[in-house]
Order: sequence, then C-alpha cells, then structure tokens
Amino acid sequence: MKSKNSVVVIDSNFILLPFQFKIDYFNEIRLKLEGKLKFIIYQQILNELDAKKRRESKATKFASFLESGLLYLERNKEKYDIEIMEDIKNDNETTDDFILRLSVKLKNVGQTVYLATNDSELRKKAKRIRIGIIFLRQKKYLSFERA
Repeated sequence: MKSKNSVVVIDSNFILLPFQFKIDYFNEIRLKLEGKLKFIIYQQILNELDAKKRRESKATKFASFLESGLLYLERNKEKYDIEIMEDIKNDNETTDDFILRLSVKLKNVGQTVYLATNDSELRKKAKRIRIGIIFLRQKKYLSFERA
C-alpha cells in the first residue's frame, strides 16, 4: 500500500487491542503503510473511554484493558509519531460523526486518511465517504481497505 503521507485516526476500540488480542497495532500499521505516517487520537475518544470506565465500575476486565492500552500508547508515543488532539465533539453530534467529520477535514487538506476501528457501523459510514479503514479480522489480523 503506497502513499506518501498517511494519517491513521485511532478509534476507542483500537486502544484496547494490544492486550485484548495481543496485537502491536502501531507496528503492524507501520509495516503495511509506506511513507510518512502519523497516528491521531482525539481527546474525545479518551474522554469516552474514561467515562465508560467510570460507568462500568464493576467491569474490571475493561478497566484493565484500558489501563494497558493507555500504557501502550504512552510507551509508543515517540516511536510512532502519535498525537493526542484536544478536539472534542459538538453537543449535537455523536462520537462517530465527530470522528468522521475530522477525518474528512484531514482528507480535504490532502492527507491519505485511515480510520482504525472495529465498529462495523462506523466502518460502513467511513467507506461511504471514502475514508480508508483498518480493522481487526479473525481476532488476529489487521485488514486494510483503501478509500
């Protein structure tokens, strides 16, 4: 998969992958996409995960995956050019709409954009607006679909 400049927007469910399914997704994506690569995680996604952790205080497995996923992010921040963007959604939009809106914004400034998500509805919406997607297949392989 060739591209000079790619941006990968990470959805909340991807943050949980490293320990849930033993996948080093930053490395896997880096190996598949050529050229300059930047990973973006929006503050909105981190806020959403934190809220879920508070709502489901008895879900210790989720909390454990989340803590591990955040640690994985922190450890790889420098190595893989991961940027936490301060953006949060508008009051009148869903998190999915927020992610799609900002992905389109990146695409409109000439970036090749991939959305890394396992949410099937979000993947369909991204395909419709011609955003590339990266998702987990068979709980062990990352699959790439260009826009």
